[in-house]
Amino acid sequence: MSANRWGRPILAAALAGAAMIACALPGVAPGQDLNAAASQTLSALATISAGTLQAGVPSQVPSGTPVPPIEPTSSPTVVHIVRPDRPGGVSAFLTDRSSLALANEHRSIADNFNANQLERPFTTQVMDYQGFLDLKGSEWSASGIWYYVTLQLEELPPAGSGAMYAVELDLDVDGRGDYLVIAAAPPTSDWTTDGVRVLQDTNHDVGGPLVLRPDAPPQQGDGYDHLVFDSSGPDPDAAWARISPTETNQVDIAFKASLIGGDNHLTWGVWADAGPKEPAWFDYHDHFTLSEAGSPLSNVSDYPLKALASVDSTCRWGYGFHPLGTEPGVCPVPVTPTPTATRTKTPTPTWTLIPPPG
Repeated sequence: MSANRWGRPILAAALAGAAMIACALPGVAPGQDLNAAASQTLSALATISAGTLQAGVPSQVPSGTPVPPIEPTSSPTVVHIVRPDRPGGVSAFLTDRSSLALANEHRSIADNFNANQLERPFTTQVMDYQGFLDLKGSEWSASGIWYYVTLQLEELPPAGSGAMYAVELDLDVDGRGDYLVIAAAPPTSDWTTDGVRVLQDTNHDVGGPLVLRPDAPPQQGDGYDHLVFDSSGPDPDAAWARISPTETNQVDIAFKASLIGGDNHLTWGVWADAGPKEPAWFDYHDHFTLSEAGSPLSNVSDYPLKALASVDSTCRWGYGFHPLGTEPGVCPVPVTPTPTATRTKTPTPTWTLIPPPG
């Protein structure tokens, strides 16, 4: 309530009180004009009320008086109990085609929009190459309580790139991602939780009606809809990222196995994204038509890239099992050559002539 709203009742009460006590004012001599006395009293009360009203209004600071600075509200300090160390032995790996050799030609030959395996480390329209988005492969390892996923790039992200790097986890191997662990481009080789998020698809609609096949927009579903971790959370040590201190052009992501219930039978793939960066739009080929998205393939009518640019993704591979090749989204499984039966020659017997006795 403002000072004026508080002040009006005070003044009204004062005036009413003055009218009642005017006949008994101290200092009023017998025979004195009571109306004049009441008028003087009302004038005095009005002065008092004005002072009361003024007291409710912040006073102006006299010119030249130093004003104390406003103390900023400090954010609570996150206390970390454990942090990752370094990836252990490689449990599984996958490779991805690089576009570096075609950078000067402003094109790629590996993009598969229909399968959501994107090779688009180029800017929109002008098709400038961005090596910090060009994935070459990924490795998975486990050590102690941690899962580690490395992302191998043609170049490290420059400062201010705005890139995000992510690992997508499909726990039930049905082609629909279940978790997305995202890291903003790490600034140093020190492990940090800053800029690291973990999202979950709670209603199993990533990919839309046709899993890993484009659905006609408008997109159905809300992709990764639940934020599990955002630089901190119920477990402030759940997920981390860094620039690798030992490997060239590599981003490391680490997260606790407990974050996904200790699951050790899953498929995973990785993403580099400085374009849409919208987990709610997964899968991207359900959010855009090919005509809207554009293409990095210079021999098709949808060239060049348009709405879906500056992004690269891989096929998936298995952790805890060796894929057969029938799992949705997995990389091509090399054909195991069938052993050919080798005919073995029967050795030719050797005869030794033994002379008769005598």
